[in-house]
Amino acid sequence: QLIAAFRYSYAGVQILGGWIVDVAGPRLVFPIAVGVWSAATLLTMQARSFGELASSRFMLGVGEALNWPCALKTTERLLTPADRPLANGIFNSGTALGGILAPIIVTLLVVRDEWRMPFAVVGALGAVWIVLWFVATRRHGNQLGGGSTSVREVPGLMLGFARRPDFWRLVTSAVLINGVSYVLADWVPLFLKTEGGFSFAAGTALSMLVFIGLDAGNLLSGYFVRRAVNRGTPPGRARTVALAVSCVGMSCAVSVGWVSSRYAALGALIVAAMGVAGFLVIYLTAVQDLDPAHVGITSGMLGGLGNLIYGLISPYIGRLWDLGGTHLMFVLAGTLPWLAYLSVAHVVRRQS
Repeated sequence: QLIAAFRYSYAGVQILGGWIVDVAGPRLVFPIAVGVWSAATLLTMQARSFGELASSRFMLGVGEALNWPCALKTTERLLTPADRPLANGIFNSGTALGGILAPIIVTLLVVRDEWRMPFAVVGALGAVWIVLWFVATRRHGNQLGGGSTSVREVPGLMLGFARRPDFWRLVTSAVLINGVSYVLADWVPLFLKTEGGFSFAAGTALSMLVFIGLDAGNLLSGYFVRRAVNRGTPPGRARTVALAVSCVGMSCAVSVGWVSSRYAALGALIVAAMGVAGFLVIYLTAVQDLDPAHVGITSGMLGGLGNLIYGLISPYIGRLWDLGGTHLMFVLAGTLPWLAYLSVAHVVRRQS
């Protein structure tokens, strides 16, 4: 129920609220969203009942939902098409970096104090970020300000996007690739302990290597596209090649349930993580190019629908795990991305 409170508020606000970024601009909306997120984090440490805890998680989802629409709108406004994949990769790498640092920082804070301390520290860091954001963007007020989109246009725009085949191709990709990403983030630590035979401490530590793989994939995919375009390769071709290489990396997940060495399985998971991140970098760039004037609306709708659909199917993934279908789960994680490749590669070729 706690996870549902976050996931459904996150998906709902993304779907229905991405337009706010197009209307008001990321320079204003981004710090407001981070402020809501920080306030929810601080309220979590004050929760005294399940209802209060669920409410703070719901509020956290509201603030976090506008993160991606704001980020993609920012890079779309400030950078050239050749530079956006690398910028998106750098931004997206923050998620993996958080997965690496969070267990270390949280453990240290909890040992020194209690479970509430990490929420206080993280909430306070949000306030620092808001100040730094306004300082860093003070010369880009016009570029990051509100657009010409009016509130009355929003319903028609959303319906228009929902009628476009390319929109649903990207939805398909979002569900498949985010599903693989969440499997790696949610289930790999458990897999290393139950199937890999590692201790709790060793499994937790080794799972950080998977997040390092995510970081590497983000940066390498963006760097590859930027370098290829600067050398004369058409952007569409460079992005398509990056998608294909990323899918080859994700295909390594198929071997996880079959290799005899647990360290070989870990290596396959790391390569698969690199593939997931590399694919998402190109996917995010395709989202930006779907309609550059309305990145907030498109990224919000796509992100929200992807998270909502995954939220509906995630209990079945857990059920599959409970039934001993871990091998099948990793086979699906290694093969389904090729369907996402067909969807996104078609969109990328059309955009080129």
